[in-house]
Amino acid sequence: MIQSFVLMVAIAAYAAPPVDLTPEAVVQKQVDAYNAHDLDAFVACYGPAIEFRTMDGNVGAEKGLAPLRKGYSDLFKRFPALKVKILQRICQGAFVIDQEQAEGMGPKPVTVTAIYEIAQGKIVRVWFIEG
Repeated sequence: MIQSFVLMVAIAAYAAPPVDLTPEAVVQKQVDAYNAHDLDAFVACYGPAIEFRTMDGNVGAEKGLAPLRKGYSDLFKRFPALKVKILQRICQGAFVIDQEQAEGMGPKPVTVTAIYEIAQGKIVRVWFIEG
């Protein structure tokens, strides 16, 4: 009986889910996948009901993983040299704020600030500040 208990504990410990990633680690994983143009790894960082918002509270018309996959698939095909650099990062609780510089879409880099909200190890909302 003790052997059975030890075996069950060992199996449970082996099958335990991995420790959840921190919000910063989730966002960095997304950045790494973006730079590698690894669409599957990129999309896997997002929750199923992902929303993109503007700072005035408007929610983008496209919501969810299917439009995200389509949009970034097209983007990666159109700009094969596309990469993003993180210029600054702030992490607080479930939020990660990145000032990002995208290169490879034209002669000049594009700078944007993204605010990521993470829940249960996935990005669930993103706000963009452009300008």
